[in-house]
Amino acid sequence: MDLSGNRLSGPIPPELPLNCGGGDGGRGGGSGGGCVLDLSGNQLSGAISLELGYLEFGTLWVHDNRLSGEIPATLEVGRSFRFCHNRLTGALPVHLRTVATNFSGDVNDISACRESTFRDDDDSVHLANIEQIADWGITRGCALNLFCPSRTVTRAQMAVFLHRAVTRLYGEPSTAGEVQFTDVVDGNWYQPSAQWAAANGVISAPGGVFNPQGPVSRADMAEMLIATFDHLTASPELQGLFTDTADLPTATIRAVEGIYDAGVATGCGTNPLRYCPAKKVTRAQMASFLVRAINLAGS
Repeated sequence: MDLSGNRLSGPIPPELPLNCGGGDGGRGGGSGGGCVLDLSGNQLSGAISLELGYLEFGTLWVHDNRLSGEIPATLEVGRSFRFCHNRLTGALPVHLRTVATNFSGDVNDISACRESTFRDDDDSVHLANIEQIADWGITRGCALNLFCPSRTVTRAQMAVFLHRAVTRLYGEPSTAGEVQFTDVVDGNWYQPSAQWAAANGVISAPGGVFNPQGPVSRADMAEMLIATFDHLTASPELQGLFTDTADLPTATIRAVEGIYDAGVATGCGTNPLRYCPAKKVTRAQMASFLVRAINLAGS
């Protein structure tokens, strides 16, 4: 049974529709027999159930999911067992160590085999925040098990991220009217979020031009966050905090200073304090902006 590379979620069913009797081969398919089950590359979560140990596997691949807890001692696999890129802890059962595939860590502490939801963000300083928005359902990544942290976030992506964030905090928001876009195809994956963002003043669309693939700058991000979240406010007056924002519109400067005062943004340099308003925001940086903004809602 090959169910890999889908978007299956929830726990692995304790009783799978598999005929995994090992016969004279014994439990675990020690003679090379037993079932082949590939659940890799999904969004499965929870523990590996004890019931799986009553099936006889030749090959069991559950890597690249969100499984947690310990691998049960009842589980036996005869030929190939892949389990990395989850959130598993504890020791690897002794009888599985000879068949564990693609594992070179400490068998007594398989948390070292734990990786993030995405396979391309482990070196990012924004890793915890990327994981957080994934757990919140705000992002599903850019491809299977990938987040693309260094890519510039687009206006279309930002509309979706903010729409999902608002839905998480306040419930599904209403759309204040409808915008007729000239560059957004009806039924497109981001079209509902673009409608919400444009109609509610979160992302501007002058003349119905949404510019979905346009990059989001740090100045744009400040204005979007202020427009999105009720608990964030622009600075009531210009403070002159940054040395590189004087040429921006007054409303933009107030938005930048507002998210800085709230602790959502930290600037891009000190001595003197700079914000780098024209610098493009990466998807990883976006995650940190969003997490800080959302966490303030509960503080």
